[in-house]
Amino acid sequence: MDERWYTMNRPKSKYPKMSMSDRAAQFAPFAALTGHKEAILEQQRITQTKRILSNEEKLRINEKIIELINLKSKCRITYFEKDKTKSGGQYMESVLSFKRIDELNKTLFFKENIQIQIEDIVDIEILEH
Repeated sequence: MDERWYTMNRPKSKYPKMSMSDRAAQFAPFAALTGHKEAILEQQRITQTKRILSNEEKLRINEKIIELINLKSKCRITYFEKDKTKSGGQYMESVLSFKRIDELNKTLFFKENIQIQIEDIVDIEILEH
């Protein structure tokens, strides 16, 4: 049996020897469609459409807003928040402390640094007197 292969040297290369981490990187998974998975998840995310309130509902909300302004108290408020990337949005419910109203822009400001357009409100419940 020929034992020369035991003593043979590695062939010389004109390229520098790669580190183990660089060699391993050649076989790392490759995502050909970067962002594709995120785009599919975003497309599947469901949004709601904003419902139109009746005149009676609008009147009731306006009465609650006047009460809120006079009492300057906490309230449980349900409002529509428009989605930033797709059409529609979602209904949110929060307990907030009233701060002030901007009558010109029809916006309520709360101490929790939240602003809500009056037209987006669907329900207000006064919590403290």
